[in-house]
Amino acid sequence: MSSMAKVKVLPPDVVSKIAAGEVVERPAAVVKELLENALDAGAIKVEVHVKDGGKSSIVIKDNGSGIERADLETIFTRHATSKIKGADDLDNILSLGFRGEALYSIAAVSEVTLKTRAEKSSEAWEMFLKGGHREKFLPAALAGHGTEIRVDEIFFNTPARKKFLKSDSAEFDQILHIVVPYALLYPSLHVVVTHNNRTIYDLAPAASLGARAAACLNLDANHIIESEARLAEEGITLKLLLGDINIQRPRRDQQFIFVNHRPVQHKNIAYHVNEIYKLILPDGVNPFFAVYLELPLEDVDVNIHPTKREVRLRQEGRFTGFLRNTVEHALMTKGQAKAAADIFKFETPAAQIEQGPLSSPELGVPASKIVFAPQQKNGAPVFEADAEASPISRREESYVAPSFFSDHMPAAPALKDRLLQARFIGTFARKYHLFEEGTSLFLVDQHAAQERITFEKFKRQIDSGQVEVQPLLTPLVLKLSPGEMLAWEELKETLKGLGLETTLFGEGAIALQAHPVLLSAPDNVVRALLGGEEIARTDQDTLARRACRASVMAGDMMYASEAAYQLKELMACQDPMTCPHGRPVFVELKEGFLDRQFLRT
Repeated sequence: MSSMAKVKVLPPDVVSKIAAGEVVERPAAVVKELLENALDAGAIKVEVHVKDGGKSSIVIKDNGSGIERADLETIFTRHATSKIKGADDLDNILSLGFRGEALYSIAAVSEVTLKTRAEKSSEAWEMFLKGGHREKFLPAALAGHGTEIRVDEIFFNTPARKKFLKSDSAEFDQILHIVVPYALLYPSLHVVVTHNNRTIYDLAPAASLGARAAACLNLDANHIIESEARLAEEGITLKLLLGDINIQRPRRDQQFIFVNHRPVQHKNIAYHVNEIYKLILPDGVNPFFAVYLELPLEDVDVNIHPTKREVRLRQEGRFTGFLRNTVEHALMTKGQAKAAADIFKFETPAAQIEQGPLSSPELGVPASKIVFAPQQKNGAPVFEADAEASPISRREESYVAPSFFSDHMPAAPALKDRLLQARFIGTFARKYHLFEEGTSLFLVDQHAAQERITFEKFKRQIDSGQVEVQPLLTPLVLKLSPGEMLAWEELKETLKGLGLETTLFGEGAIALQAHPVLLSAPDNVVRALLGGEEIARTDQDTLARRACRASVMAGDMMYASEAAYQLKELMACQDPMTCPHGRPVFVELKEGFLDRQFLRT
């Protein structure tokens, strides 16, 4: 007796209410849809096997409920789904997938082999489709229930789309960005990921969300705060994983939001959590966090975008205050103090240890955060008369500044001369230097100015192949995520060319042996570069920009002599008007403008 089919083609009135579908644009999209199907099928183990970044093949295996024989006839038909049946179901969606477009779209642009065995069936079946057309349908051998889908030669019939795919490593990195959130969402799920037959992840079921995050992201579990709170009358449950002050990232690449067991993007939630972190983290770094939010289904709209990654929360204002209070309370009551740097200890004779880098204890600024500081003489800072002794100038004695402006800008040289003659009168908010010249007030962004100075010096060193490198007596150990480790293996020679000398240091970690003298916070620089797509093909100018952006530009406090010297260095730059990323470095306020503000005209 044959079983009754579960999968049905949705009627037109339901299809019209579903957001328009998107085409499968890269291998990661294939992995997302098939992984969600496996999870919806109740799998407790999922394997993702990828070759050549997914361009050659993608295999997803699960031990879920499998697919009934009767459903195989319609499963690759558009808008065929077992997840919803009518328009009313769109307001109460529990499954990850529901549109009935995934298998149809994947099969249309690839070769698909599907093997499946339903949970209560003794028979297994195999189907083969090419370009959406079924070519084989026959019995198969499959031990245990579940489904295995193999997708080969993606975009074989759409070469225009295939040529837009990036490198194998970049495409695989996108696949990891799909898999990792689901691994964090389901700690009891056994997750296996391989790339070109190499195991990247083999995550056994974890006892808690925090334990899974530590294993998946290669973080120290001791620095992950777990917290939970409820608003019973609202039906809201909030679970949090929060990295303490010891987990700092150059990018927001380890921030995750889940709503009703679905990975989502929500700018408002991310904004509020990051705002609370500003209470404990310095500028230029970002935290790790994961927000797990459960609320009534009728308060969430997931039918906004075909990727289902964007959701709309009804009356979300009532939730954000609760979120902020919960995050702040957890960080302030459970967070740990800043730990010493994780470094590899060498047995170094005391006689070989030289004086460390310049620091500024009287300002409370650590040496690792200082880009420039006054040269010390008998414990006193050097001021204007000793400016030529600056460490910066000693490194650049042979450098002759290029022309400040091009020849077709006749007014520019006068501006340069005016800035060089300007008188330093103070600093506002420890960010902007104020210079007076004639009837004008110049405001210089000290961070942007130093980025421009450092960038041009670093760029010249890269172009000449003579990057000034500072060896480290005690190498800095960086724990990398699996994606970062793969990028490092491919790009370690590129990093070496930038003066960042790194070596493998056990599983999941590298040791930074040396870094460019000009760059502070080298750990942030390394992580930022490893996180960039297509770095192997990036020109040297872009590499230098990325490195300077990732390097923390300290400027908590500067002496008058330092501010004046920085302006002089800025005027020697080829392009002093903007920082390397396009922001203005200084602005001019004329006396007439101020007169108008005070109604003097």
